[in-house]
Amino acid sequence: MRRTVAVLIVALLALTLVACGGGPADDPVTTPDIDAAAPPPPPEEEAPDLSPTEEQVYEPFPVDPEIGVPDAIQSRLDSGQPMIIVFVDDSQKTTDDQEEIIRGVTETYRGLIDVLSFNLGAYVSQDSKGTITVKPELTDDETAKQVTRLISQDYLDVRFTPFILIVDDQGYVTWRHRGISDDKTLEREVLRVTE
Repeated sequence: MRRTVAVLIVALLALTLVACGGGPADDPVTTPDIDAAAPPPPPEEEAPDLSPTEEQVYEPFPVDPEIGVPDAIQSRLDSGQPMIIVFVDDSQKTTDDQEEIIRGVTETYRGLIDVLSFNLGAYVSQDSKGTITVKPELTDDETAKQVTRLISQDYLDVRFTPFILIVDDQGYVTWRHRGISDDKTLEREVLRVTE
């Protein structure tokens, strides 16, 4: 009887193993190789820089040794007066917006910082290749020549208006911005040069 019970138990165990898939007929489980199946990542394309931010470089305000800079700028450089220099084009709506922001910020700091604005549309013209030149009717105007030279690639490289510079009392450019600046950032930069 023991043999019959033992055979019966072995038979039940064998059936249980087969039913659960534990028999020798099952294939071993393999994990897929994820690295081999994944396609290579797409090549990274360098996105064009469409941001209006300028590289912030602490450098002396550029003075052209041949023709100088406009008297309004030079007098403030000589006296150590911090200033905001704004290059605008009055034909653009953004000019009014930017000037309103500047007025709002500088109202609080009146006397601590001067604002100089140059209407590039009045001084220069640009051809289809992007070359900026003094307007023909202003070729004898000293300020027009100075402003045109100042905004050139060799000096300030103004390619977009409004363009704002903040110059400290030592004559160093502490902040540059092209496009509309917000009032909080502008106020922070004004505080940096007036405190």
